[in-house]
Amino acid sequence: MSEGEALSAVARVRILDLPPLADRSYDYEIPKHLADKVHKGSLVSVEFGTASRAGKHRCAVVEDILSHSEYDRLKPVKDVADDRFSLSEELLGLCAFLRERTFCSTGEAVQTILPGGTLGTLFRAKRDPVERFYRVISDTENIRLGTAEKRAVEFIKDTERSASELADFAKVSPATLKNLVAKGILSVRECARIRNPYAGRGKVSDSNVLSGEQTTACDTLSGLALSKKACAALLYGVTGSGKTRVIKSVIDKVIADGRSVIVLVPEISLTGQTVDLFCGFFGERVAVIHSSLSEGEKADAWKRIRAGEVDVVIGTRSAVFAPLDNLGMIVIDEEQEHTYKSDMTPRYHTRDIARYRAAKNNALMLLASATPSLESFYRAKEGIYTLVTLNERYGTAVLPEVKIADLRLDCAGGRITPIGEVLQGEISENLKRGEQTILFVGRRGYNNFVSCLKCGEVVTCPNCTVSLTYHRAFDHDHLKCHYCGYTESVPETCPKCGSEHMTRKGFGTQLVAEELHGLYPEARILRLDADAAGAKFSHEVILSQFRNHEADILIGTQMVTKGHNFPDVTLVGVINADSALYLDDFRATERTFALLTQVIGRAGRADKPGRAVIQTYNPDHETINLAAKQDYEGFYNSAVKLRRQLGFPPFCEFVLLGIHGDDEKSVLDLTLKLDSKLRGYISDSFADVPMYIFGPFEAPVYKVNNIYRMRIILKCQVTRRVRELICTLLSDFPKPSTKASVSVDIGPASM
Repeated sequence: MSEGEALSAVARVRILDLPPLADRSYDYEIPKHLADKVHKGSLVSVEFGTASRAGKHRCAVVEDILSHSEYDRLKPVKDVADDRFSLSEELLGLCAFLRERTFCSTGEAVQTILPGGTLGTLFRAKRDPVERFYRVISDTENIRLGTAEKRAVEFIKDTERSASELADFAKVSPATLKNLVAKGILSVRECARIRNPYAGRGKVSDSNVLSGEQTTACDTLSGLALSKKACAALLYGVTGSGKTRVIKSVIDKVIADGRSVIVLVPEISLTGQTVDLFCGFFGERVAVIHSSLSEGEKADAWKRIRAGEVDVVIGTRSAVFAPLDNLGMIVIDEEQEHTYKSDMTPRYHTRDIARYRAAKNNALMLLASATPSLESFYRAKEGIYTLVTLNERYGTAVLPEVKIADLRLDCAGGRITPIGEVLQGEISENLKRGEQTILFVGRRGYNNFVSCLKCGEVVTCPNCTVSLTYHRAFDHDHLKCHYCGYTESVPETCPKCGSEHMTRKGFGTQLVAEELHGLYPEARILRLDADAAGAKFSHEVILSQFRNHEADILIGTQMVTKGHNFPDVTLVGVINADSALYLDDFRATERTFALLTQVIGRAGRADKPGRAVIQTYNPDHETINLAAKQDYEGFYNSAVKLRRQLGFPPFCEFVLLGIHGDDEKSVLDLTLKLDSKLRGYISDSFADVPMYIFGPFEAPVYKVNNIYRMRIILKCQVTRRVRELICTLLSDFPKPSTKASVSVDIGPASM
């Protein structure tokens, strides 16, 4: 700072690239020339530590503005970022909430809230993208023009044309346009270009006519949303009951009241149809946020929202942080889905963020599902949430007839194929009728794994402790790891014993598609999985093709199981209902029930009756039979009784302490030290904390991408004292490293 320069105030900041244990407040002077630009929530550039001697600055967020500091000598704030990316008081408070609840740093919280890639470009000299528009301003009759110049003038004529239009339709280069401007023939106008891939999406929708049951649900939810009180509700309705219609009607009332809405969906594959629906009603006042957008598209969506140009934000998990003012409602559709839980730091659950924001805005948090999580349904039953129920399908649609096909009978008859006799007959019938079919397969790829018939060796990933999946491609067949992406050619001999007798076992979407092509060569078949929908928006293309009747059968993984509304789908087949039933996770039956119920619910959603076939080796299993009946309450009553006896959620919480690193010995050493410290605290200074400790033990997949993973699981009620215990425990291991470090996950999505 130059001598004698006046100071206006003090900025109390948090540096964004410090680890959690160094994450505290620091004071900086605000120079007079930045006095009107720096405020609470601003992102600023400051000198910090040894980096300042190298001329490097760090990014910080201003958490408060003070008139003075307790310190005599302060460094000055160097720069302030674009105010469109500053944090509102609510979002600033949310950073503190994330710090406290997930044990992350302020920087990790801010990076989660802001659109991806923002922090890296905040202080660069970077203009917003612009679009140039050209108009003819001079008589060109007596002027000599080149061929391209004449083409440009002719294309523009008496209207205004954009540079992109001139390039695409008249094949005119920027240089030609620049010359015409220099000659005084064209004028140019610049305006900000908003990158919005969803602009113009959605057709004007039909009127949203509600049934009597839906009207009652809408009235109840609207009353909550307009009460100006923080509240929560669960909209529970059978598949096809029209939950989206009810939600849309409530949104209408919230927007008419001058407030804004966030609508969350669990997967990108569901975003497109939701966007089309809401854009049809609300036009350009809709913004979309999800991970497949480019950094520029995310940043422009954020700018539109901050500018007050948006009433409805639609997106996946990250959209819960959208910087809307005056929030009136946050909708979490298919609220039971595990994708709402972040598996990276900060490890938050979207439901907790929505609850925080609803409380701060006196808004409604609305959860919706045909198969709510046991935790949410329990809260609704206990009166913590308002329970709103839809018992009937909308219009003339009825729930599908479900057949449980015993695969043991097919095996006994020598049928070794993913498509059993019962399902094959139903598919044939559907093709004769000209009706559509959806088939759910639990895995992508061709075969699950390759093994040796002689010694039993399974070909595994060198970076992860998992088998490689066999894939077929146009150029060559290969093995691929679904965890780290590693690929290799299919071995001709066993890598262990050298035997030539290698075999492939299990099946995925590719093999099922091949089987279907063989059985029904005339059928048009589409596949929807992570391999088929790898490119941007490709999942929307596939779903659109199927919706437009360009295919008879859609095969897919979980992408096809929920949320979709295809009026001509009258048959759904589950290739193997047992694939997730016996996983080593207490939520295995809950997830299997939800998945089966949801995928069955894709059939018969219009006038034509629907059927479903569930293929299983366990036809008497309670979960499968309850899902076939679409009996959620029956499943809930049975499952919650067992959870109560075991003391599992919702009657307790789990905390997962993860130890991970690229050096196996360091990981094991740190695990033992952490376990010893934890047990010492529980028997001494935190003896008042009731807790069960399980482990330490290896993670279900011990090594992923050359990172070794151990874990300790705590079963407890996560109180303030438990948080104090975890903070104390983390402070004993202050130096995270690639060799070994500790993470905390409260309420992990999987065990």
